[in-house]
Amino acid sequence: MRDRELVQRVKDATDLVALVGQAVKLRKQGSAWVGLCPFHGERTASFQVVGDRGFYHCFGCGKHGDAFTWLQEREGLTFPEALETLARQAGIELPAVRERNPAEVDLEARLRSALETAQAFYVAKLRESSKAMDYLKGRGLTETFIGEAGFGYAPDAWEALSSHLRRAGFSGELLEQTGLVARSERGTQIDFLRDRLTIPIHDARGRLIAFGGRAFGDAKPKYLNTRETALFSKGQVLFGFHRAKGQLREGALVVEGYFDVLQLQQEGIPGAVAPLGTALTEAHLQQLGRFTKRLVLSFDGDAAGLRAMEKALRMALPQGFDIRLLMLPDGEDPDTWCLKLGREGFHELIRNAPDWTSFVIARALEGRDVRRIPDRMAALRELAEYLVHLPATLERRELFASLAHQLQIPFQEFERAVKARASEPASAPTLETERAIQEVDPLLKPLLVLGGRPECMADLQALPPAWWEGLEGAPILQALLDAEGDASLLPEPVLAVLRRLQAAWAPKDEAELVPERIFLSLERAYVMRELQTLKRQMDEPVVQSDPALRDSVERRLAGLLERQRMLERRRRGGRIP
Repeated sequence: MRDRELVQRVKDATDLVALVGQAVKLRKQGSAWVGLCPFHGERTASFQVVGDRGFYHCFGCGKHGDAFTWLQEREGLTFPEALETLARQAGIELPAVRERNPAEVDLEARLRSALETAQAFYVAKLRESSKAMDYLKGRGLTETFIGEAGFGYAPDAWEALSSHLRRAGFSGELLEQTGLVARSERGTQIDFLRDRLTIPIHDARGRLIAFGGRAFGDAKPKYLNTRETALFSKGQVLFGFHRAKGQLREGALVVEGYFDVLQLQQEGIPGAVAPLGTALTEAHLQQLGRFTKRLVLSFDGDAAGLRAMEKALRMALPQGFDIRLLMLPDGEDPDTWCLKLGREGFHELIRNAPDWTSFVIARALEGRDVRRIPDRMAALRELAEYLVHLPATLERRELFASLAHQLQIPFQEFERAVKARASEPASAPTLETERAIQEVDPLLKPLLVLGGRPECMADLQALPPAWWEGLEGAPILQALLDAEGDASLLPEPVLAVLRRLQAAWAPKDEAELVPERIFLSLERAYVMRELQTLKRQMDEPVVQSDPALRDSVERRLAGLLERQRMLERRRRGGRIP
């Protein structure tokens, strides 16, 4: 049977009204079925399903398709996946399925069976752990939702799960392939998650593929995902997406953590998803883009959260997303704030979240003195990177005029800078490895080596960006921080530089890899650069002629000199090993 005939046979065997009716409340109207469109917000039904002709159409937003496009749009499936799903439901055997590698099919089935067995084990252990249950209830989660979300507990034992799985008939080789089991230093198999809350992770189709583990107390790392496998790649998966995808009509709320998503789900806030310990990736955005073009980003207000926000904007704006930013009070995150405000209060925050422009303007102007030409031009370059994505409207022109005034730059020059940025080709960093290594500032090389060590990542992310921005090799460090040390998320040229740097750092240099010493050197160099800049400012005619401005520069200069003396005392006082 030819491919086209097979596709048509599957299509003819599918009840489109029943398929769509699983997600949309439909009523009969003449020869069609009508309901509220699931692709855009509306109060009057403009969405129709014509079952006997096998298509749906919305007269409001123009969405149109058949059973296959419905699963692609609503479930995030590829066409082959949609075809396979509908064929299976109709009892039609596909040649492609028969031709699939039998060993691959068998491995996938055994992996899924092992994961499901592990989930049952974790859930049973949760009921035996008062510590775990008390923690969950202390976070405001109800008994009912704890069960619905699939929370579990990994016992504080080396082989509790692995022994259970082996007794259930799973081989040691398979256990390592699930990501649930690791090798100890002695070469024995041990449980990957121990003494942690477990949270099941699902793919877009709702199939269990991995687990997240939340530590208790001050144990590190606080959150840990099971290792990547044939079923699980964290850069490809959004936590909570399988539940949220049918609720994205009003947009997606992208948050940082498991509990943010789960608490919002319990409170009935639709469309919440989170990356799995990584920054938002291109794959995540493509997944969301099949369902919505409206994103609300709500990340932590610390340095790492702000960097993640900037990276998300750089990736999402070129893809045409309407982006709003939900900034919460210091020390709050979406799950705690939702508990305080309640469902309606938090929903109101989402609806009224401001667009991204105020955020990037504040970031571009932060720490810069627009009276200085270098600072003005640096702010302009940074703003142009984002503003280039605004549509050509009257509002855009008014915003440009306001910013040109703030930066003391002629409007025409401001507009030219944005247009010039638009004409620049978008490309990933291209680095010739040997040359790139030689050009990395010596201050950054030990930082990049430390970046290959997970235990150092939190300290690196806490460094003020001002200490290292502008140094040769800074984009490499930025890429490493954005990826949170996850090599799989780095562009290949960047990864090549890092690998060569880390390999070149001989064991004899380990004595130099003392984080406190490295950070001190970095801060001293930063203070020296700032002092030189301020001393040059003091000689500028505009400063000499303005007593208030001169006084301001002198105070900053005095503060930096005192800071320099303090750093020198730390270095000489033996506090640095």
